[in-house]
Amino acid sequence: MSFVFATCRAGSEPSLKADVARWHEGRLTPAFMRPQLITWKVRGQPPDSGFVLDSPFARVSGLSLGLCASAAELIDKLRATGERSLCLHAFPRETPEDGVPPETWRRIDARQAPIISALTDAGFQLRPASSLAHGDLVLDLLFDDADDAAFFAGLHRHHDGAHRQPGGLPRLTLPPHAPSRAWLKVEQALAWRGWDTPELQGRLALDLGCAPGGASLALLDRGMRVTGVDTGDMDEAVLRHDSGAFRHLRTPVGRLDPARLPAGVSLILCDINLAPPEVLPHIERLQRALRAPRLILTLKLNIPALERRLDEFVDFIRGFSPAPVHVTQLAANRREVCVAAGV
Repeated sequence: MSFVFATCRAGSEPSLKADVARWHEGRLTPAFMRPQLITWKVRGQPPDSGFVLDSPFARVSGLSLGLCASAAELIDKLRATGERSLCLHAFPRETPEDGVPPETWRRIDARQAPIISALTDAGFQLRPASSLAHGDLVLDLLFDDADDAAFFAGLHRHHDGAHRQPGGLPRLTLPPHAPSRAWLKVEQALAWRGWDTPELQGRLALDLGCAPGGASLALLDRGMRVTGVDTGDMDEAVLRHDSGAFRHLRTPVGRLDPARLPAGVSLILCDINLAPPEVLPHIERLQRALRAPRLILTLKLNIPALERRLDEFVDFIRGFSPAPVHVTQLAANRREVCVAAGV
């Protein structure tokens, strides 16, 4: 008997289960569920180690090894798979939407240390997570708050579009000076796609729906120039940023003339609080004029009917965006998902 698992944002468990029921009906049946973690029993042929659940609400998914009371039990389960070379991802099972605090990461690091030693002593090769490449096998360890609690273990293979950080959780929290939670969403999106690099410095971003300025501030702090579009007021931290690299266009996105924008936009961001059918045609119009090589779009899915149309929205985005196009629900997302396009 085999099982698969997935982690998700708190509150997205019903959406994830609905996706699995729709796409894997008859093969996967729910087996075990805790907040932000679901497992399914597999009927028929067991999946291989490359199995993933095709749902944007599954932040990490793969083969379930189940609960382990000790490192020795984990080692026995790993030996049964025949796998010997692994990257290790350890992370908390329950994660707050404003980021996992440093003290929690210190506790996770302390709990995984003896497991790493035991795995190494047992002859497993643990490759550094920094070298993670397509096809690499990842051992996921999910820890609860109690230090003596059993931990959950799973396996997945890394692929393009998957999160590189353990649990899809960059070690970031929303800073007190950030004007809005958009700061954390854009930082998590950059980390997800591997775009959190110095190459952003000096490049131009177009931030649609920028007020009060969380995403703009994150990009300014990374050395980007930012043109923000919003009828709302911007936070002083953005307006008075040391770089002086922010320009505010106080106009609705539907009236924005691409001719008013500077040439060479490298990144288009959009986190406008409108349903996708309302906002996507405006993004398409601007992208066809600007040809930005990268997009980060937040799609608001505030009602179930919009969730059910998500594939339709992503297909529409693929029609005007640079490839590849990937979609995920970031840890900082609420009833929304993040779509990233480009390389």
